[in-house]
Amino acid sequence: RKASRAAMSSPIFEAHAIGVSLDVPDIEIEPGGVVQLLVTMANRQDAPDRLSLEIEGVDVEWYAIPVPAVNMSAMSESVGRVLFKVARSSENRAGSYPFLVRVQAMETGEVGVAQATLTVKPFKGLQAEISPKRGVATFFHPLNDFEVAVTNVGNGDETLDLYASDPDDGCAYEFDTDRITLKAGQTEVVPLALRPKTSSMLGSVRLFGFTVTARSVDDSYVSANVNGQVEKRALISPLLGIFLLLLLFAAATVYWLRPQPVLPPAINAFTAVPSSTVEGGDVTLSWDVQNARQIIIRKHVRRSGADGEDMNDPGEQRQDVGRVTVRPEPPITIYTLVLRGKGNQKDITRSIKVDVAPRPVEPPPVIKSFVADPSVVHIGESVQLGWSGEHYTSAIIDPGNLTLSAFQKSQSVTPDADKVYTLRAVGANNKTVERRVTVHVVPRDQAIGVIDHFEVKPSTIYIGDKAHLRWRAHLAKSAHIASDTGSVNSDVPTTGNLDIVIDGPTTFTLTVSDSVGLQSAPKQITVKSEARPIPAAPEPAPPGQPGTPGPTTPGAGAPQ
Repeated sequence: RKASRAAMSSPIFEAHAIGVSLDVPDIEIEPGGVVQLLVTMANRQDAPDRLSLEIEGVDVEWYAIPVPAVNMSAMSESVGRVLFKVARSSENRAGSYPFLVRVQAMETGEVGVAQATLTVKPFKGLQAEISPKRGVATFFHPLNDFEVAVTNVGNGDETLDLYASDPDDGCAYEFDTDRITLKAGQTEVVPLALRPKTSSMLGSVRLFGFTVTARSVDDSYVSANVNGQVEKRALISPLLGIFLLLLLFAAATVYWLRPQPVLPPAINAFTAVPSSTVEGGDVTLSWDVQNARQIIIRKHVRRSGADGEDMNDPGEQRQDVGRVTVRPEPPITIYTLVLRGKGNQKDITRSIKVDVAPRPVEPPPVIKSFVADPSVVHIGESVQLGWSGEHYTSAIIDPGNLTLSAFQKSQSVTPDADKVYTLRAVGANNKTVERRVTVHVVPRDQAIGVIDHFEVKPSTIYIGDKAHLRWRAHLAKSAHIASDTGSVNSDVPTTGNLDIVIDGPTTFTLTVSDSVGLQSAPKQITVKSEARPIPAAPEPAPPGQPGTPGPTTPGAGAPQ
């Protein structure tokens, strides 16, 4: 242990007047046990001093310092001891507690500190009590209420499951809640409802012993049990029960031996749900009869031009109340319930009609679109196949013969070479329709981004006005526009537009990069610029026209 502590210890000497070093920075302690911490104190002062050892950050009841102070000469070392002892109590919670080891010189006031952590290990323990200890279950009051008190005597939180059972499995148990969470030292009372699974009319008193168990969800070995009892009492004692049983037997014998009149058969109900359907649809026939010796359901199909013959379909039935599923035929099917009575009684019948419409013509399947996004990829990249359609029940993608449901509208594939994918939609009566799409696969060192369009309007502009850039690219993940004048130099969407103020002839360059960062051939456009012309001065108007002063004659307009 000394070797391991020496390997884990921090350096003894530090650049302080008082040096502090611990043999271990992290201490683990089992509640109820004792752990020793060795503290190396160094007096690096030029004069002897008395050094005191203190602990800060943990409960004073958790540690003891046998020698709290020691006289030390200049430039010397001494080893002190700190004994840690944590009581095995739920109040001392499990966890890590950082603390400081402080060494102070009594004469000069110099201080040295070292940090450490005390880890209190968890321990587990449970206690359980039940109240009352014994209950009584009678015929009319079989339910018994108990209270189970569970206490967590460990030093960590516990989540517990509650169980109850008896060796004879004669009782049913229901907790108000069968899972609880207890903090350390916490007690919770859980109501328990108990009742025997059977109630006896006749019998003697029976005693059931049951066990209530509280078990940790995290550790099944952590549990607590408590025992209780319930006394089950029958309604009638054995002697009284025998007398009543004989009396009942005699009354039943007289009842069953009395003459029984022959009751006529009767049809209480005979229905078909639904009363109309389409060809191939199912209909449920339901009946309710009584006093029948034999029950038969017959089928009669009424066709245009000629009626069919009566058939025993679905035929003879065994139950007075029941139902059966049939499939009627177009255009009209009549079902007749025949009830034969006991003895010489006359048969009675009841019929119901089911209208059957012809099966509707299913529309053929349709594929509205089938696209690959993207249609050109580098080898190893995935392609999303997407489609839309209607009137189909399943779809198949080749190559691969991949079968998809009608609800799936896309599928990811990773081609290793140029491939033509075929989508086949399968509809009613196995009718199919197909559509194809081609995916091109190129090497990873080949750029696939394409600039479709790059223009500027107007191409000649006055200085200070804005030019409108527009561009569009496909199979590209990013785009960049730069100008030779530095007015723009930024990443832009692969499709978009931009307004830029022009202050001289400017050449714009558009570059695009694909998914692996390869750039395609750039495109350039140039905007010519010219100075805005100065407006010309207005020419003078001829004399005498409005707005222009003409020659004046002295005295003009004066009275004569």
